[in-house]
Amino acid sequence: MKRIIRKYGPPIFHCINDFGQGSLAALIPFFIANFGLNYYQSATIIFCNTVVASIAQPILGYVADRWRVPWFIPVGFTVTLVSISAIALATSYEMILTLSLIAGIGAALFHPEAALLVNRTQSHEIGNAMGRFAVGGSAGFALGPLIAGGVYVFGAHFLWVFTAIALLGVLLYLYAFMGEADTANAGESKSSNKSTDTGTNDWASFSKLFFVIASRSILFSVLSIFIPILYITVINGEARASSLALTMYFAMGAVLTYMGGALSDKLGFLKTVRLGNLIFLPSVLVFIFVPNVWGFFGAMIPMAFGVFSQYGPITVLGQKYLAKNAGFASGVTLGLGITLGGLVAPYIGHLADIYDVQTALMTLIPVGLMGLLMSFWLKEPK
Repeated sequence: MKRIIRKYGPPIFHCINDFGQGSLAALIPFFIANFGLNYYQSATIIFCNTVVASIAQPILGYVADRWRVPWFIPVGFTVTLVSISAIALATSYEMILTLSLIAGIGAALFHPEAALLVNRTQSHEIGNAMGRFAVGGSAGFALGPLIAGGVYVFGAHFLWVFTAIALLGVLLYLYAFMGEADTANAGESKSSNKSTDTGTNDWASFSKLFFVIASRSILFSVLSIFIPILYITVINGEARASSLALTMYFAMGAVLTYMGGALSDKLGFLKTVRLGNLIFLPSVLVFIFVPNVWGFFGAMIPMAFGVFSQYGPITVLGQKYLAKNAGFASGVTLGLGITLGGLVAPYIGHLADIYDVQTALMTLIPVGLMGLLMSFWLKEPK
């Protein structure tokens, strides 16, 4: 039993952590209705969630390369989920921003060490294991909005369910991993660990990959924020159903993340990334310029493929380009790959305030083009 939990523990913990990350976007209509926020203020909530994480995750990835800090995993997802729960007590916009920022710190703690846990415990099947890990995060983003949608039925205090989920995750982690060999040396230097010293770092290729990571992150973050807003303001849907629309999008993402990993085994990592961007560009045009239910949901599948199919291949590319610093690479690809886009979200929200949501979403077209063009400048790692 413990062996099974150890195998599927990392994706389960990733899912638990991203419950909190995914729920924030679904709560945007709730914040708008209850605190009278505009689009810029709403997107700033996501900005606060991501700004500290974007700075901290590469640093924490470096720490994870040097020392074993397994406690980052349960502490990380606990901080994330308890912060989301505490939003139930928020009485001001500033308090929401603070709690969103603290949740981002939790996510920054979690990702690098969790990715290295996959490497340490399942190195014999690292491709499949990292694919499962990525799918776990996508599943969390899918289930987070579904759970958070309970606030529209039961009120803000329903958010305390996230704390209960965090407690279950901690108990599962303690049962499966505490006292085992890979966690027993927590805090010790890894300088003598051969697995972190083999291979070479291709910093030039990783620098180019960063632009692909940034492109995908912006697409991911902006769509996460504006799918429920577009559903309400343009499609004229109900706020309660907007979280279901986001859940549908992320649920597709969970499946398509796995498909992207499988596809990269056949096509190659870079070809899968290029294919994702090629499919995304026409589908997002339909999504923006066909403002009805058919255009909204019809474009969602290929658009989700374009965003989510790249997640696993980009993660593996980063670890291959920086073979000696897999923790740092994971902090960038897994961490910044989710949070970086949140840094530009307020500016997209500002455009939506000045013009409209559809005009603001047109910024995704040049962003997708940047990711596509930069992917052609990269080479497959050895």
